[in-house]
Amino acid sequence: MKKFGFIGAGKMASAIVHGILASKSAAPEEIVCTCGDDDTGKILSGKTGICLSASLEDVVGQAETLVLACKPQQLAQLGAAGEEAKCPVLISILAGTTIARLREKFPNVGKIVRVMPNMPAQISQGISAYAPEAELSKEENAVVDSVLSAMGEYLKVSEAQLDAITAVSGSGPGYVFEFAAAMISGAKKLGFSDEEAKKLVYKTMLGSAMLLNASNLSAEELRIAVSSPGGTTLAALEVFEKSGFRHMVESALFAAKNRSIELSKL
Repeated sequence: MKKFGFIGAGKMASAIVHGILASKSAAPEEIVCTCGDDDTGKILSGKTGICLSASLEDVVGQAETLVLACKPQQLAQLGAAGEEAKCPVLISILAGTTIARLREKFPNVGKIVRVMPNMPAQISQGISAYAPEAELSKEENAVVDSVLSAMGEYLKVSEAQLDAITAVSGSGPGYVFEFAAAMISGAKKLGFSDEEAKKLVYKTMLGSAMLLNASNLSAEELRIAVSSPGGTTLAALEVFEKSGFRHMVESALFAAKNRSIELSKL
């Protein structure tokens, strides 16, 4: 038997595997993965030393914990393999795929845990939310912790909250990257080279995020602290306010949440 079996070997699966190995929750020979018609499994196995199997049935049959990390549309391709799975815990990071739908595909597994990670999980700096199908035992919680802590920090929520989680932290890195891209574009129009603009923006965003995380002040209080009356920061923030910036961000979050709900019904 293997401690962990990964169905899918892409970026998120890779991040989890690297985290599990770094924490020594499992040795390479205790992890097996399989993938679709690509070379992700071969690459992951080559980099980490974990086992690679071409057989989905083989992975399902020998894993104590299954981690479902394929694309949501590939779920239909599992066929009878899903019914053969009888592991105590199945952890799914498939976006928009409900526990009820997972239970249809994996009727004989023990507990199903649905997880919404985010992109910084690739460097173990993510924030994930998880919703268990039912209350987890101490042993089951330990298994879930070994997977989630590999990606960064996490919190427990109800499944009904996962669409909102998707809108805030799941899609959130995309908003941050868009804002960074806009700042870089503006910096270049102010006369900086591409390299200079990137360095200025990246370090400003990283330092600000680290300060926000370390400070006892709220984001609102820090924003006030940096905004001197009649100063440059306030001049820029007034443009944001006149443009309805906060309302626009709130509307974007609701659009993302609504789309997550729509995708779960497909």
